[in-house]
Amino acid sequence: MRIVDLTMELKTGAPVFPGYPVPIVHTWTTIKEHGYYSNLLMLVEHTGTHVDSPAHFIEGAPTIDKVPLERFMGRGIVVDASHLPPKAPITREFLEKALEGKGVGNGWVVLIRTGYDAKAGTPDWFNHPGLDEGGARYLADLGVNAVGIDAPSIDQAPFPGHKILLPKGIVIFENLTNLGELLGKTFQFYGPPLRITNGSASPVRAFAVLE
Repeated sequence: MRIVDLTMELKTGAPVFPGYPVPIVHTWTTIKEHGYYSNLLMLVEHTGTHVDSPAHFIEGAPTIDKVPLERFMGRGIVVDASHLPPKAPITREFLEKALEGKGVGNGWVVLIRTGYDAKAGTPDWFNHPGLDEGGARYLADLGVNAVGIDAPSIDQAPFPGHKILLPKGIVIFENLTNLGELLGKTFQFYGPPLRITNGSASPVRAFAVLE
């Protein structure tokens, strides 16, 4: 069994989406002074590698603690969009071609590789390709458990991916990394969240188990 870690490092100063506070990981107690070591974490739910619940965009929709755990895992596939130009739409036609004959459907997790995880913290980070309305509707029609991307958002404003996928109960993983290691491979994806009461999202330790 081989495990691929798909999670960004969570640390003080890690890059975040505009408008969110920069995370802080602060030493709270030390073994030398207190006899035990611990850290204080100060961060928004959407920091680093995280998963969005339907409540992130839909009033009254399930929060992260109410989403069934099976939604955060499933048979995985990586779609390579790393050759697309900045802010390019990821369309229905693009996804149909990439997923043709793969059997993707209920219970699957579709991950989109853009390569923009390597640009984290730079101005170019926000110029990533993203789902357009047609691409999002195609994935919603497939009935997948989740969709993920190695960029700060699954889409660009006005956020058609969020507005189409989340009402269907399809959770969204953002800021994944190392997706290139999974190209052309079959694997099981896991990204369970923290059980945050009324949470709009949660940081995760996402990983893939290669088959």
